This record gives sequence, C-alpha cells and structure tokens, in this order.
Amino acid sequence: MLPTTGPRAPLYGIALSAGFVLIFVFGFLAWQGPPQMVSTPKSTTHVEMTLTNEGLPKLGIHDIIRQLYQPLKIAPSEPSFSFLGNDLNLTSLTLPAKPRYTKNLGKDILILDLETRPLKSTEDFNHGVFDWRKLNHVSGGVFSHYIYSIVHGYDYKFVRAHEFEDRHATWIKPSALAQHIKNYKFIVFLDADATFRFQHLPLEWMFNYWKIEPKHSFTMALDPWDSEAPQYNSDRFNRTYTNTGFMVVQNNGHTMKILKDWHECPEDTRYKGCSEWKMPKFHEQSAFGEYVRYDYEDYIKELPCAEANGFPGVEVSNCQGKYVRHYWFEKEKIKEDLQQNMMNAITLPIQRIFAENIGNVVFEQKENILP
Repeated sequence: MLPTTGPRAPLYGIALSAGFVLIFVFGFLAWQGPPQMVSTPKSTTHVEMTLTNEGLPKLGIHDIIRQLYQPLKIAPSEPSFSFLGNDLNLTSLTLPAKPRYTKNLGKDILILDLETRPLKSTEDFNHGVFDWRKLNHVSGGVFSHYIYSIVHGYDYKFVRAHEFEDRHATWIKPSALAQHIKNYKFIVFLDADATFRFQHLPLEWMFNYWKIEPKHSFTMALDPWDSEAPQYNSDRFNRTYTNTGFMVVQNNGHTMKILKDWHECPEDTRYKGCSEWKMPKFHEQSAFGEYVRYDYEDYIKELPCAEANGFPGVEVSNCQGKYVRHYWFEKEKIKEDLQQNMMNAITLPIQRIFAENIGNVVFEQKENILP
C-alpha cells in the first residue's frame, strides 16, 4: 500500500525504477532479436528512446505495455491460433480461407467503457492508498480493456454518463454508442464485468473468425439457455436473448436507425409495450431482444454463447467465454484474468533469457568437486 501522504512521489519513484529495469531488459532482448513462437508472427522488440533534459530515458507505461506484448501478438490474418485450455490441452483454431481483415484497424476501432459510477480505485489513488489487492471488479475490467486497447493501438474512451430519471442506468448504452459511432468504423463495448480472454489476440482476428460482414451493424453473443428453465433468458417468442454486455457495433447505413429505435423503445414510439422494460430485468437488453432485433434481422449477427459470453465453470450452453468472458457471477475473477495475461507477457522475456542462455546466466557444472 502507498503511504497516505504525497501519493505522486512514491508512484514516480516506483515507475522510474521499473522503467530503468525494463529499458535494460527490452534493449537487450531487442539486440538479440525476437523469439520464435508457435503460431506467432515474427515481430520486433526494438525500443526507441528519447532523453530528457536531465539525461534520463523517457519511457511511458504505454511503451512498456506494447513492448511486453509485442512478441506475443497475433496478426489479424494469421491462419491459426493455438492456446492451452483450462484442461491444459492444446486447442488450435483456423481462420476462413480468405479473411476479410488483413491489417490492424488501429484508431478506426474504439474500445468503449460506459459507467455512471466513478472508479473507486481512482478515489483511493487520489488519497494515496491505491492497492491492487483491493481493486474491485469494475476497475479490474476497465484496466483490462484499456490495456487491450494499448496493446493493439485501438482508441479508447471511458465515458461517465448521467443516469436517466425514469429508467435503469443500463439504458445509457444506445445513446452513448450513437454519440461516438460516427467517428469510427467499429465500436467494441464491454460491461465492466466482461473482458478479453487473450490480450494478445486482436479484434480483427476475431472479426475474421466470426465472419463479421460489412452489413452487420451489431454483433452480440447469445445468453445461456436451459431447457429446464427456458423462459429465463428468452423473449415472448421463446427465442434466446442476445447479451448487451459485449457488442461489436459497426458504422454502416443501418446502425444509427437501430440505435434510435432502441433508445426510443421505452417511450412506446415505434414499439408499443416496450416501456415495460424501463426498470425490470433485463432492461435495454430485454427491449432489444423483444422488439428491435425483429426489425433488423439481416444486420444483426448472433454469436454462440460459448464464444463471447460466460466464463469457465458454466455448463449451461457451454458458456465458457472462449474469446470474451462475461462474469455475471464471481465478478472478482476478472482480476485473475488480467493478472494471468500480464504475468504471461512479463515472464516470457525472462524465460527466454534462461532458454537461450542470454548473457550466460546458465552455467554448466561438469564436475561436482570443490575448487
């Protein structure tokens, strides 16, 4: 825990010390060349540095994160992607023969966090008592999304929206999306309890895998469906809801119309009876599932629950969060995902030092004798 007085000074000291260590590690690894990994494109670990007036290296946290993940990153059109599952067995996935997205879209993609609440961790930081162990799932999820945007060069916004007076806070989603979509090709929205399982796997690769086409205004995953309780996540026609905790929103000719109809749904303007979902669960998600999607079927892509919803241990509909995890329960586990992703990136260059004996850190003792 940081001391309660002078919060900026200890943080600066820690960052400066870590910066010197990481500069040395990255500089040495860059000189040695990139690691060779299965199903990972060759990439550089070169670090460009400038000097301040004091002669100290100037390296920000964004540079550190990018360099950490550079050896791990997957290219948008990499033919296959392999990973160890929860059972520690190797799983390999293959893209379609002619992937649509072959280059990083960079700032054409916005990663969007949307909250009516301030981050509790920011309040702690401002009082000089920031502690990773006390980080709640909201900050954990937001940090994870922000790191992901840095790794892949996407734009990022954390939007603080005012709540409605007559409906649940989650109804802020349609209007927030509408205010920003005109500036981007894609907006990828996540609830604070949702996260990308693999920080090094880019959105473009997932777009290719899911076969998202230019006509798809919205891409969302289905909710779990249980034959023993079929009514729980189903609309009035017994069709499973899509979950709005993770959405890929594409800027095309139909997107704004869909957002307008969705935003106005509780006013019973186009959809009579939609005002029912101002407050009851699942609020804006129920309204979308009950009404909006039926008018725009061709422009909405529904993903299996197993791929972009749920988390390990969920048996219903196999909602294991293969690419995007959504912790409806056990929300604190979102910090574990972030921790595992970060530790994998940090320990990879350390492991390489020992595997390739960089700097002669491994010494072979041929005879067990006293000198």
